[in-house]
Amino acid sequence: MKVLARTFYFALIISFLVGCVGNKNEKLIVNPKALQIPNTEDILVLRTDFSSEDIWKEICHEVLISGNSLGFKPYVEFVSDQRFEGFTKDVITKNSIDYNHLFLFVIDSTTMNHYSKPILCIDLYERPNLSFRTIPSEMWSVQNNLSISNLDLDEFMNACDEEGIFRGFE
Repeated sequence: MKVLARTFYFALIISFLVGCVGNKNEKLIVNPKALQIPNTEDILVLRTDFSSEDIWKEICHEVLISGNSLGFKPYVEFVSDQRFEGFTKDVITKNSIDYNHLFLFVIDSTTMNHYSKPILCIDLYERPNLSFRTIPSEMWSVQNNLSISNLDLDEFMNACDEEGIFRGFE
């Protein structure tokens, strides 16, 4: 019985020291500092849904071939790390303290399961957690314009369709 009590006490102390956080609606995060959103040279495209490797590759390909006739293209870095599986927008925002860009993109379950594959774009600076979705072929426009502050999030959000998806400017 003493061994069981010591084991429980030890586990309780470790849980406290490691810093378990979360609730029934969020993915349990153990030691959030170890799971900070990584700094990247280009804007991050973070994968949080691992249901289909084929769909993930298809979306990445669509993003990489997107651009326009003037040569504009997306400058993004893809991260597919299962430690981020199931991360919500709120968790990503909370774990982006040290991230070195003003926004990032997320390929989540909505992206993977929607016919248009709309990628989530999250503001991390001006109005943290504000977001909209963009189709892969328009990601270049979002990334290019937000990166140089040529346009802001509101302008993209105002151009979204009834589903809340940016499909390009008319």
